[in-house]
Amino acid sequence: MMLFAALILAALAGAFALRSALFPSRAVHFEADDGLLRIGNDKYEIAFSDENGGITYVQDEASGKRLTAGNRQGALWWGILQDESSVSSVRNAPFSYSWNAKRAALALHYGGQLQVDVTASFDRTNRIVLEAAVVNGTKETIQSFRFPYELKFAADDVVDGMLPMLPGAKLKPAFFTEGNAYAGQYPGVMFASYTALRTKNGNLALYDIGGKPTATTQLGFKNQTDDAGKSAFVHDYSIWTMPGGKWQSPAVVLEVGGDYPDSIGSYRTLNGIDAYRSVDDKLDAEKAHAAGLPLYKLDIAALGRETWTSLESTIVDKLPYSGIVHLVGFQTGGHDENYPDFVPPAEQWGSMDDFKAFIEHAKTKGSQVVPYTNFSWWGVHSPTLAGLPDGVALADIVVQQQNGEMLKEDYGEHSGYVMNLNHPFVTSRIAKEHERLLEAGVDGIFEDQWGIRNAPFAANSGAPNTDPWSAYFEGVRNYFDSLNTRMYTEDGTDVLADDSIGFMGTNYLWDLLGYRKNTASYTDYYPLAGMLLRDKVLLYQHDLAAETMTDNKDMLRWNVAMGYNLSGDLYTGVNNPWIDVIGVFQKYVLADYADARVRSYDAIDATTTRTDFGTHTVIANWDTEKPYSLDEQTTLSAGGFEASAESGTVRAGSYIRYNGFDLDPGEHLLAEVRGKRDIRIYQPLGADTTLRVKTMAGWKHAAAAAYTADGSKIADIPVAEQGDWLQADYIASILGKRTAYIAFASADQASAVKDVPFKKTKSSVNAALKHEADSSTDANAELTADLAVDGDPFTYWESLGNRFPQSITVDLGRSQKVGRVVLKLPPMDAWESRDQSILIEGSDDGEQFKAIIPKQTYTFDPAKENTVEIRLGGLSSRYVRLVIDGNTAWPAAQVSELEVYGE
Repeated sequence: MMLFAALILAALAGAFALRSALFPSRAVHFEADDGLLRIGNDKYEIAFSDENGGITYVQDEASGKRLTAGNRQGALWWGILQDESSVSSVRNAPFSYSWNAKRAALALHYGGQLQVDVTASFDRTNRIVLEAAVVNGTKETIQSFRFPYELKFAADDVVDGMLPMLPGAKLKPAFFTEGNAYAGQYPGVMFASYTALRTKNGNLALYDIGGKPTATTQLGFKNQTDDAGKSAFVHDYSIWTMPGGKWQSPAVVLEVGGDYPDSIGSYRTLNGIDAYRSVDDKLDAEKAHAAGLPLYKLDIAALGRETWTSLESTIVDKLPYSGIVHLVGFQTGGHDENYPDFVPPAEQWGSMDDFKAFIEHAKTKGSQVVPYTNFSWWGVHSPTLAGLPDGVALADIVVQQQNGEMLKEDYGEHSGYVMNLNHPFVTSRIAKEHERLLEAGVDGIFEDQWGIRNAPFAANSGAPNTDPWSAYFEGVRNYFDSLNTRMYTEDGTDVLADDSIGFMGTNYLWDLLGYRKNTASYTDYYPLAGMLLRDKVLLYQHDLAAETMTDNKDMLRWNVAMGYNLSGDLYTGVNNPWIDVIGVFQKYVLADYADARVRSYDAIDATTTRTDFGTHTVIANWDTEKPYSLDEQTTLSAGGFEASAESGTVRAGSYIRYNGFDLDPGEHLLAEVRGKRDIRIYQPLGADTTLRVKTMAGWKHAAAAAYTADGSKIADIPVAEQGDWLQADYIASILGKRTAYIAFASADQASAVKDVPFKKTKSSVNAALKHEADSSTDANAELTADLAVDGDPFTYWESLGNRFPQSITVDLGRSQKVGRVVLKLPPMDAWESRDQSILIEGSDDGEQFKAIIPKQTYTFDPAKENTVEIRLGGLSSRYVRLVIDGNTAWPAAQVSELEVYGE
């Protein structure tokens, strides 16, 4: 009893010290009445049961309405033992409480098998802090402590709920009313120990004030099968407290009222994230340059025939804009083999000296080189594991699970072990590989998995004073904290933001891949990460996944609205126009505020949002069918957006009306950059168009010219002056050169440029774009007919092999003039020249087809961008069908784009 009393006093002293730091002043009322212990101030009221300490309700005083309906089964906490038996606060006797008016603290005392002291602290703010000190008096190990246990609320009252899956998953009300449940682990799937609700009666956030070691926690929401119409917060700690042992919970905060940005700000401050090193601190003088670099994935193994030397001329020298060159698959054995042995690279790509020369060459061109590594997961066939030194056993350096087995993970045909980062051999071996990469000249290192892997149970961790559930991630935190290298990691966890340069990944990818089926269809994404830590770490999409590379307008809009940097895959070479798009938008638009925290994210209407970055604002039109008018001067395209600087120096987005002038038909991704001496208009993707911009103050007249990406002038172009407006044609190709931008500059005389040997190319509308397409067969679930009408020439439809003839049909939506068909395959040398035999048919009803163009053989030549144009004669048809019965380079039908034009 004396030991228990001492533990209680120690716990209370710690709680009071924390409370004093959090709450500088107090104005709290307390009353015990009608079986309840009511505590509150002018922000909230909370009631506990005087029989067992369970939370009966939490009330928002601003609305005067209750936000919660008590803990499940009235239990404030619930302990799960190793033998799967349990002890809860309603089954643990004796129970007593005491109120300390001077400290505004309620102490709840539980005797019995689990001796638990809960302290609830209060003050003038809208925050309630709960802490639990546990002494295990049972004969079993405690494996889970659920606290507060399933705090319930009415599903019908929910406006939306927030889960911390990057960048933030805002759950629609149907998730709750339809009786769903989902919980994920922090650290791991969840990047912060934070959940929150917006309800019709007010708002409530539940989060932890963490420390070291990081507590492993299950977070989420769960429908209540024994209480119809109710859902609840899930907040369960994974612990490993043996008989006679003790455990102290983190401080758990219930924050009442305020919107998501308010409670996210509280979480940031109380967890010390605002004191983390900033991106400015980490990058210093290089920050401005680094922020302007998109991520370019360069998988040398996927390219196959390249070497380090050839890549200098075929990739690096041809990049229109410098970037972060992310090297993948360069080690012996290729991707997901031989980890942690990354250098020297595989011999087929060249020598170590060639590798170093490539890195140096990329850096002289303004790029940075950051290789992919995975030091958390060592390949079963790696040289390192095959030659462990004397005294180092595999069972010691690999994470040992609860069942005693070593933790092994398989990815396709590749197998590896999850490493125990608390073992000195593991950390020393990784340090050696880091040293080799840094000596080769890399600018930083990406490490896979450590920012997304659910922290495993590590029985053999060797970490002192740390239980097996927190030991693995404690090793990760210590490892990141010890490095001077610029580190990037897959996805990311809040506490790693202090020592990381970049987090790479989002839950958006996992939803696309079907990993989060319980939440995907209910999720609206929200920039929680942007509010919490964007000033501390740069945010990117996944470094490897094709699904979230910025190669379409939807992905571009998502990234700009959520505050993410842009990325592309160099597997398709540098001629892909999206490489230009991400280069322009990253360098000239996003770089200026790449590390600015999101201040707010609001719905303008059902399909339009506004993201406030302080110095910049993004308006996003999520409706991919209808344009959105910002005002009389500006209309965003369907699925378009605008990013603009408060200073007026930058304005960029996807438009159909710009500066009060209707642009020519077609897509227009524009960036207007206003410098001290000129006004530049970039259109990295879009149809030729006439456009106008406002002149600069003090300009008497203006001249205009077109330039390449490196600033070389192509030609002077005509410019018309209309009051305060300047007007010119943006022509994508002039005199055989690609226009990167046109620039207006001050001039003493009106432009004398008149007749020029280049004119706008009239834009034609592709009637098949994003329309319904069907095929006779698909090679697999990834190569479907809809990819032939998605507007991206690098995605393609392919039929089953060796089963000619095959067909693909597009529904134009109505009968209309069909003047020509343009057929494409990916414009890459890897898609070598091939002939396909094609019959073109048309139909008005989708049932009866007749030949428009009889079967002919067409050659797809990569030297001509693998494009074939076929004139149809201007017949009317609603359905256009290709029947393909031969392909000289592959035993299947293949089409990356089926485009239909009226003229």
